[in-house]
Amino acid sequence: MKVKLRSLLTQKGLTQAELAQATGIRPSTISQLCNNVAVSFKFSHLELICKVLKCNLKDILEL
Repeated sequence: MKVKLRSLLTQKGLTQAELAQATGIRPSTISQLCNNVAVSFKFSHLELICKVLKCNLKDILEL
């Protein structure tokens, strides 16, 4: 599974720090997702990210 969060943030003109602040998710967790090295994640985090970025899961995750 590939996480496409970094490219989505670029498209939206947001930084990892801004996303972390807007969602309340730790910056290190956002970084792991952006760098595609996260071993696991909380579904609630994905939900928050989708709400803030106004997107859906298929915009973030690729199988």
